[in-house]
Amino acid sequence: MPIVADRMRSGGAYPRAYQEPEIIAPVDLCDAHGRLNPAAVGWSRQPLVRANLSGHWLRKKRWNFWNWISPRFVFSVTLADIDYTAFCQMTFTDFESGQSLSANASVRPGSIPLPEQVERTVEFHRGGLEYANANEGGDMRVHFAGAAKRGERVEADFVVRRPAGHESLNLVVPWSQDRFQLNSKHNTLPSEGSVTVAGRRYEMRPEECHAVQDFGRGVWPYRSFWNWGVATGTQDGRLIGVNFGGKWTTGTGINENALMIDGKLHKIMEDLVWTYDPRDWRRPWHVRTAHSRTLDLTLAPVSAHTPMINLGLIRSGGVCAFGTWQGRLRFDDEELRVRDLIGWAEEFIHRW
Repeated sequence: MPIVADRMRSGGAYPRAYQEPEIIAPVDLCDAHGRLNPAAVGWSRQPLVRANLSGHWLRKKRWNFWNWISPRFVFSVTLADIDYTAFCQMTFTDFESGQSLSANASVRPGSIPLPEQVERTVEFHRGGLEYANANEGGDMRVHFAGAAKRGERVEADFVVRRPAGHESLNLVVPWSQDRFQLNSKHNTLPSEGSVTVAGRRYEMRPEECHAVQDFGRGVWPYRSFWNWGVATGTQDGRLIGVNFGGKWTTGTGINENALMIDGKLHKIMEDLVWTYDPRDWRRPWHVRTAHSRTLDLTLAPVSAHTPMINLGLIRSGGVCAFGTWQGRLRFDDEELRVRDLIGWAEEFIHRW
């Protein structure tokens, strides 16, 4: 049966709404000793924090995750260095046929250049995979080529548009001076081009295919647990995005919850209630604000990724359920009904 996962995991009641500091000027994430700079804690509408990580052997985690999602398919590429290992990973799922495939190439830690700032070019050319995400003065040009694990050839060439003035959710979460995380979350970015899988071409149309970025840099505890959800798309001529999370930020005074309406960020300064059945991802996922009427959405899943890695010291697993969101959002004294907005919800547990 469904459970309220937040309350069960945290063992306590949800805190009331809180005031999060807004960062309005560039700042470094760390001080000269690699510890958290208190001036970086908070959130901003544009990427302002430089992720100058150092020290903390085996605890540093860096990643550039991009996801391109449409009503027909989802395509994603991750570049990551988690101090134990570094890798490039690709996944693709066709929602209509149910076809899902992936590819992965691992390299030694420190061998993937991952920039300290968000909107920078990244590249990977190892293990039979080619990936480039190049900043072209705001827009990003993306190329990928490689073979999936079962041999299917995957090729992608497209452009991610970044509309003028488009805002993003950027935050620094403090667990302690020696454990902290910088995230930069971007959604509702129109994408144009195509992905070809085993000779079958999938069009990326900017009116229905949107990019989601998760840029992460931080120093993590050995064990961690999180929920993350995204809704993104167009409805009635409006560009609508939601980023919502849970578990990993509880008790820090900072969260990753926000609405993105027509390119403008509306920060949600309260925690969310997640209700779902972790034993059956096919059942609805319900997410709502704990104390206000700002957000009340339900995901109807159509597909899922259920990755699991167990390498002894390193263990990671969970579920990412893709589907459509229904419900309501409230912002600036306006209520917006959400109908069939594409996106996902996930639960992951890490020992890393």
